Amino acid sequence: MSPAQQARQLRAARGARNLLVVVALAQLVAIVMLVASNAQVQRTTVLVPSRISDGMVAAGAVDSRYVESLALDAVYAFYNVSPETAAYGRRVIERLSSVRDRPRLLDSFDAVAEDIRERRITTTFFPERLDHDMNSLRIVVTGNLATFIETQRVAQEERVITLIFVEEASSVRLASMTVEETSS
Repeated sequence: MSPAQQARQLRAARGARNLLVVVALAQLVAIVMLVASNAQVQRTTVLVPSRISDGMVAAGAVDSRYVESLALDAVYAFYNVSPETAAYGRRVIERLSSVRDRPRLLDSFDAVAEDIRERRITTTFFPERLDHDMNSLRIVVTGNLATFIETQRVAQEERVITLIFVEEASSVRLASMTVEETSS
């Protein structure tokens, strides 16, 4: 092989090496930019675990802590919703609701979930106070409802939610859930 051919091969090898280095650096820069972009956008899905199972009603005596737990479970399922957690919340409402009131409650939940999916928002409810009237199986949950787009809170409002329960087949089930007007 002549020195001129060796010089051409050396230039070609150096050119290929330089091209490989440029491509590798471009890929590295793209990866770093994607990592930085992904680090800035955090998508956190929080599912509040539902630990409530059926509680028996013995001779008409209902444990207030049990009904309060059911109320919080229903409120969390209904108002801690994102597009990713809507199916979970629907299953919780379906499980907690009475047979007679289930279609109405699920229709109401589906309307809220559809609105959340369309607007691509997340809502989070922070309960502050629970009041109960165990004679009428009525729980009033007072708290704040925050609305988020991505990780930015865009709205916050006080929310008073009244939940009515009924005794059904020796158990307590959700019959209605209404939002009361606040005085503020």
